[in-house]
Amino acid sequence: MPDLKTLLLNQDTQGAEVFDSPKERLNFYRSEIHFESTLLASRTSGYLSSQSFLMIAFASSMANTNPDWGSLFRLVVPSVLALLGLLTSLHAIPGIRASFDVIERWHRKQAELLQTEGNVGLLPNHDSALFGEGNSPPGGKRYKRTLLFSLRTPIIFGAVWALLGAFCIVLYFFG
Repeated sequence: MPDLKTLLLNQDTQGAEVFDSPKERLNFYRSEIHFESTLLASRTSGYLSSQSFLMIAFASSMANTNPDWGSLFRLVVPSVLALLGLLTSLHAIPGIRASFDVIERWHRKQAELLQTEGNVGLLPNHDSALFGEGNSPPGGKRYKRTLLFSLRTPIIFGAVWALLGAFCIVLYFFG
């Protein structure tokens, strides 16, 4: 009986018999990349939509000019919205990061396949990889640059929410 380390090392190669050809395996990897990229785009879109609604509510609550309870309202409601925005940003990071890691793993597997079976992704009489990294060196990481928006957005919004929350408190006590 093989040990656990051997099983883990062979985990990625055990599926080789599932595919009839390297081309089928490449198509599978690319469909997984497409699926995960769509999932990441959906998560990012949902996150941005929630942040835009929170930002509108924040701006509207800061515009309250009621002379009786407006200043207290401008402290409590925007501060709570800023805290909610910060919390949703912190909770969005793991899901977006997980999608990024899965996409990165599939790209790595695709690059390994293209290195070992270099001709599976090539068009006949052509030098660039079909749907691949084009003329970039093997193992190119251009796809990472396209995913940075999704990775950085929750961090940027989290920082903005922290600043806006602090602004509410400073404005209430010193304004």
